[in-house]
Amino acid sequence: MSKFLFVVPPFFGHISPTLSVGASLIERGHEVKWLGIIPLAADHIPPGGEYIFPEQDLAPYGEKLQQLLRRQDDGPNCSAPEIMKIAFEETYVPMARIMMKGLTKAVDTWQPDVIINDCVTFAGALCAHLKGIPCVTTTPVPPDVMGNTAESAPKIFAWHEKLFRGLQEEFGLYSDQLLIHSREMNIVFTSKEFAGVTDHLPHMKFVGPVKGRPNQAAFDWERLEKAVHPVVFVSLGTLLVDIRKDFFGKLIDAFADAPLTIVAATDPAIFESWPDNFIVSSFVPQAALMPKMDAVICHGGFNTVNDTFMNGLPMLIIPITYDHFHTAKLIENAGCGIKIRYKRLRIAEMRKAVFELLENNVYREASVRIRATFIAAGGNDRAVELLEEFSCKPTAVNQN
Repeated sequence: MSKFLFVVPPFFGHISPTLSVGASLIERGHEVKWLGIIPLAADHIPPGGEYIFPEQDLAPYGEKLQQLLRRQDDGPNCSAPEIMKIAFEETYVPMARIMMKGLTKAVDTWQPDVIINDCVTFAGALCAHLKGIPCVTTTPVPPDVMGNTAESAPKIFAWHEKLFRGLQEEFGLYSDQLLIHSREMNIVFTSKEFAGVTDHLPHMKFVGPVKGRPNQAAFDWERLEKAVHPVVFVSLGTLLVDIRKDFFGKLIDAFADAPLTIVAATDPAIFESWPDNFIVSSFVPQAALMPKMDAVICHGGFNTVNDTFMNGLPMLIIPITYDHFHTAKLIENAGCGIKIRYKRLRIAEMRKAVFELLENNVYREASVRIRATFIAAGGNDRAVELLEEFSCKPTAVNQN
């Protein structure tokens, strides 16, 4: 049996699929731990696993980390270049610096056989190179969000190269190649068909969505069972706090008097009262809820996207910032849903789109087709198979 260490960012959408894969690895008898830079409630961690939060080593970065997290809410008001600056220069690279000390200590103490770094936790891959430990990257968002910038945007490509090489060299890693991701295996949590990928590097492994992470969130199931109209799930994920009141206010204006039941995943306290046809909860057991839904409204968070199409549901996607627009394009290309940009969101248009999704079966049929590609990709079983094979490879150690 092997010891797997997942290195995760402070974004639950990125953590979530690793919890599912980790649970499957534990069931197979492997030892699994996670390391992150924000506290994570114990009930999120699969039984038998452990979450490492190196609080003492993170203490000097407390203010910096809070600033980094708050900065994520600025995305909706930024241009595309500004968003890239927030993501790479102000978030991912500083996050690697913040993580490295505590991560290095944990690796030296536990001696994992494989380090699995999320695609934005560069510290995981860099630490693996420094310690000579095999490394796998996980990608919980559609790959190729930016396309081939070497050809389409050479200035952006050069900026990335300089930024990432500078980070590597800070830790004594001098290489002709970028080392922030594994060059041996990258596990992508979608299907090639949905991602629109026809030609990819052999180390990219598309396993589709994974499932099974612990989620014991309370929910008013009795009230949901009494719903007599179509039920629509609405989520903005765990970030984007600043726009919630505006977004859900528009949702109320659109559907307060509609023959629908709205399940809204947000803090109920943002309004003093909600319409009678709204069921509102800060945290929901999303995977358990989805089979009872008729449609979904979301911003493009990929866990919600995957849960939606794994249940053959249509989606109204309202992209707001970051990779949401790329995801929205994929959904439109697949015919699974309708896109309305947040800055162009109008009450009448949102209402019309939702009833179009509910009444026109073409969207549901397209979603069912995508579900078939997700299932064929293998999910948890395929991810575990790949990781087990990787951990046994004598050549798995990355070369600098």
